[in-house]
Amino acid sequence: MRLLELPTNFRPGGIQRHVLDLTAHLRAKGHQVTLAGDGGAWAQVGHDPDHLHLGLDDVAELGGALPRRLAHLPLRVWQLRRVLKSRRIELIHAHETAPTLVADLARRGLGIPLVMTFHGCAPEREASVAAMARRTDLVISPSRAGIEALVRHGMPATKGRVLGLGIATTVAPPPDEALALRRQILAGRNGPLILSLSRLQVQKGIDVMVEVAARVQARHPGVVFAVAGGGPQEVQVRAWAEAAGVAGAMRFLGPISTVPLHLAAADLFLLTSRWENLPISIVEAFRAGLPVVATDCGGVRELVDDAVGSLCRVEDAAGIARAIDRLIEDPALRQAKGAVARAKFAEARFDPGAVHGQFEAAYRDLLNRKG
Repeated sequence: MRLLELPTNFRPGGIQRHVLDLTAHLRAKGHQVTLAGDGGAWAQVGHDPDHLHLGLDDVAELGGALPRRLAHLPLRVWQLRRVLKSRRIELIHAHETAPTLVADLARRGLGIPLVMTFHGCAPEREASVAAMARRTDLVISPSRAGIEALVRHGMPATKGRVLGLGIATTVAPPPDEALALRRQILAGRNGPLILSLSRLQVQKGIDVMVEVAARVQARHPGVVFAVAGGGPQEVQVRAWAEAAGVAGAMRFLGPISTVPLHLAAADLFLLTSRWENLPISIVEAFRAGLPVVATDCGGVRELVDDAVGSLCRVEDAAGIARAIDRLIEDPALRQAKGAVARAKFAEARFDPGAVHGQFEAAYRDLLNRKG
């Protein structure tokens, strides 16, 4: 198959990791896969002959005001249409709504099927995403909750399909390296170390996390909350931590490329998101055997329960803090929940070979139905 994988950009994140892992699987199976999208630290420009730079940030939210984004749309559509023709693309898989819009316009009259993966959005955007989904041939979501949200807003249920997240197993990081990193992050504190893999943006609720840190620090003065990720609130989050009196208990690490090592250095994984679909970061925490405290949004409840940690109400800083306190104060409970989390990672829905094979089969089935 001649396929196009189209995220908005290649900045470090769960969507981009998924796209690159899926692409590697498809190429290993002999398919021709073109990657296209805006730049970023994970862009393959100059390294991958089948990667094309396409400025989709200009038409996404990052592009600014709507009139400016719409002004860029015709050029991006024309550029993509040239790619579709020159590379004889047979199927487009778009990730997020901006790529889906550009792809749908670019494929007009070419008979190319369009697949969209719904990776989650703010609740107030679900109706517009469902409208976009209706223009595609197939909508994939890693969670049942994601499909159900779009169906509530008018997407035909027959158009949706739930496919899991393939997360590769990794060799356990050397214990001495994990311990050295732990000491570096704790910087003289005695812990515990609570890690969050979160972009610094409204979605991830870092303002809520700061309040949680203040509550937990009052009972456990040695605690450290480490947040790995960059984003638009980079300056703001530090000001929040300073104002809340927890600047000494919070570490904003920026983007990292050593996720398994950071998870191995931590005691607990935390996600304070306002909305999600099915976060890859939680599955990565399971792989590391960490208990997880997370907010009950999107498909998170399809991952987190009392057996592996705690599921808390969105923006409930007091409830999140209580859940963390319980795990800090009961190391045996923390260890037991971590063991269940590690066992859950072995489920087939996280196996890359099985999951990516399902994507491959879905593509082939769609092409067969299109004739």
